[in-house]
Amino acid sequence: MALTRSVVALKLSRNLPIMSRLAYYSKDGGAGAIREAGGTFGKKEAADEERYFRKMQTEQLKSLKEHLDEEITFHQQRMKEHQDAIATHQKRIAELEQKKKA
Repeated sequence: MALTRSVVALKLSRNLPIMSRLAYYSKDGGAGAIREAGGTFGKKEAADEERYFRKMQTEQLKSLKEHLDEEITFHQQRMKEHQDAIATHQKRIAELEQKKKA
């Protein structure tokens, strides 16, 4: 019966790549998990991983800051356009009031 189960599992793993990945990433850590093994290689792997994620986070924050700076510039330009339009309309209203009085 055990042979039959292994044959079925083998057939499933060929048809479903996720099955083979699940078997590879088993919870027992026996699939060559260097970091979990400890020692010098484990420490180096942990340091490399931390360095990678810090670099990625720094790049994401830089990208976010650039995007926000662009948005601020855009809105400041729009605000100036609106202030100019307001000034133009106020000037026109003042001219119309002067014509009305005259």
